[in-house]
Amino acid sequence: MQISLYVIITAMIIYSLSLVAKNAPIIVREFMDQVNWLIKVIQPVIIGFAFAYLMEPVVNFIESKLIRLKKKKLFRKLKAPRTWAAVISVVLLFLVFIGLISLLVFSVTNQLRLANFDDIIRLGQELINSLTAFFESIDSKLKELNLQSSDFEEYLSTATSQILTVLENFAKSTVNSVTNFSGYLTTVIFSFIIGFYFLIDGKMFTNYIKKVSKALFSESINERMQGIIHDLDGVFSGYIRGQLTDAFVMMILISLVLSATGVKFAVVIGIFAGIGNLIPYFGPVVAYISTVTICLINGEYQKMIISLIALFVIQAVDGNFIGPRLLSRSIKIHPLIIIISLIFGSALGGFLGMLLAVPVGAYCKLVFVRFIEHRLRNKEEMKQVQDKEERNGSKR
Repeated sequence: MQISLYVIITAMIIYSLSLVAKNAPIIVREFMDQVNWLIKVIQPVIIGFAFAYLMEPVVNFIESKLIRLKKKKLFRKLKAPRTWAAVISVVLLFLVFIGLISLLVFSVTNQLRLANFDDIIRLGQELINSLTAFFESIDSKLKELNLQSSDFEEYLSTATSQILTVLENFAKSTVNSVTNFSGYLTTVIFSFIIGFYFLIDGKMFTNYIKKVSKALFSESINERMQGIIHDLDGVFSGYIRGQLTDAFVMMILISLVLSATGVKFAVVIGIFAGIGNLIPYFGPVVAYISTVTICLINGEYQKMIISLIALFVIQAVDGNFIGPRLLSRSIKIHPLIIIISLIFGSALGGFLGMLLAVPVGAYCKLVFVRFIEHRLRNKEEMKQVQDKEERNGSKR
């Protein structure tokens, strides 16, 4: 009877595994659909937590200043300094955001106002004439080749249908983005509200989570979890906050330098290059390509050379002095690992994956280094114990 039960159970397990293997694509697809649904539901909570996590140092700094002011007579009646610190931090962030957008709009409109529209019209006319000459040359070549008109018409209709398909897909995506604007706006509003509450009562939430963890898990597991959270906080805070500060500094420096060299749309290039600087090696590419493109369009070759030299100097200063001082020591990894992390992050999560790829790679490197050091330490201790036992044995 026992052997029969074992055989029946084994057969049922094998049959269940075969069903899972046959329906693996469907199971994985359903699982990913549920995961995507769950992520969409908790998306405001994730964004709000990220917002509060990034604003935490600013709120702590302003709170410490308000606590000091509270000791003076004029501010003794000040209540809830944490709440006021969160409000001031959010207002400052909003002002910086509005200032950047206003500066961007002013720079673009100012350059367009100063542009010579006669030159723009003449450039457009020359472009139309060159395209017309290009198509006429293609038509003459086709006539020389004596191609059948039906084949050419079929090729033309196929190319036209493909172009129309691309335009139709672009129009659909644009319409979907516009129709989903209310959904995006709702997500942003709820994320902001949740993040604001995290800023005010973050310590209360963390203390309660620690209390729940202490009640559910053992002391060794809690110590291990606290170590992991500490390492993650050190890596992510050191990288993300450092990169944001570095992006803001580079935004200002590039805008000032390109404005000094007389490059058009200098502020626009500086803002986008600073945003691109959030991803390693991407900000310099944006700055170089944008500067070269603007200077070539306007025929300003001397300004282009001077600007490229200035950008090279700025990037050298940033890579050797500014960046290392802003970033934490725990994320110092080899450039090859950074590139590999960016490739995997782009493949898995797009732009957001590229932003988080480097700190994730830095954390994996930190865990791997600690594991290797732990193994070497254990082997060294075992070797010392063996040597001691051998010495004791030889004395006997």
